[in-house]
Amino acid sequence: MAPSAVDIATSTLVALFVESVLYGMFVLLFALAMSVLLGKRRANKRGRSGGRTMPMIVASVVMFILSTIHIAIDLKRAMQGFLYGVNIAPVSTASYLLKSTAYAMQTIVGDAFMIYRVYLVWDGDKRVYLPLVLLLCGGITAGAGALQAFAATKHATTGNPIFLINLHNWIVSFFSITLVTNATSTLLIAARIWLIDRSTGNTAKVFGRRLGPAILIIVESGAIYSVALVILLALYVNNSYAQYILLDAEVQIVGVVFTMIIVRVGMGLGAAPGETTRNTNASTHGSASGARLGGGFRSATSGQRIQTTTLELSPTQIRGGVSVTTTQEVKTDADYTSGWVIDKQDHAADGANWARGDV
Repeated sequence: MAPSAVDIATSTLVALFVESVLYGMFVLLFALAMSVLLGKRRANKRGRSGGRTMPMIVASVVMFILSTIHIAIDLKRAMQGFLYGVNIAPVSTASYLLKSTAYAMQTIVGDAFMIYRVYLVWDGDKRVYLPLVLLLCGGITAGAGALQAFAATKHATTGNPIFLINLHNWIVSFFSITLVTNATSTLLIAARIWLIDRSTGNTAKVFGRRLGPAILIIVESGAIYSVALVILLALYVNNSYAQYILLDAEVQIVGVVFTMIIVRVGMGLGAAPGETTRNTNASTHGSASGARLGGGFRSATSGQRIQTTTLELSPTQIRGGVSVTTTQEVKTDADYTSGWVIDKQDHAADGANWARGDV
């Protein structure tokens, strides 16, 4: 086995720094996401569907807890290694098993919610989501196998137990399965929105664009996680301790990507510059990947003609689970009491069926 070019002490220190930066980003995005989701939930309670954001709230909180546990354990391990001279290479210790469990659970929660989004967007089509469920089950099995293999290395004599062949097979399987699950789910969600756009004669727009930032946000977010996972897998199969840098970062990246979608869609940060008269806000049910994408803020310009498009991507009683409504309004200065006002959405009657997916 070729020795790693980066020793475990260096990789641990760098990993803690990178993870701390990402955790700080996650804390901020988590707070913003909770503000968006709880605000949306309060608004929905006054309507017909008060519980549509609950799955996202629960998933966000669970991810934040797991991320906090993981970075706390990494800090403890770094202190043990640098301050007290404890050997932190073994993977059978209680601290390593706990941080590995947090990583596996974080990954599984992220994958499970991606599959849930696919389920919503594809209107519960079993041909689409069942293969992903099987992949998720395979990932859970591989994760459990890896944790068991970690514990079994207690009496290993090698200096690099993380690279033992019996661990190698489980770890590579877990990384590979979650990579395929994430990439496939991302493409399925983006493809569904693209098909909706084509089925409406290329007239449906989100944020004033034909394919819209909805697809861009989904693909960009999925690409961030997938690229990091590919690099992690490459480092691990090359027996590099630098894999710890990506491994610890991945836990935070999962949470950052998840909440970033909520914030960008919920706060309308996906609009193109200069499109101030277009829709620039979206609700956050199912995030960008299974969400209702619709109106938001407009500039108060006299006599401005504005097109508003609403996309409903959820389980409904109509085939395909999609309701598209396009309206045009003409507003004058008398319609505004300030520089910015919130659009009144003209939702299709089929949107009432959203309540069937509430929890």
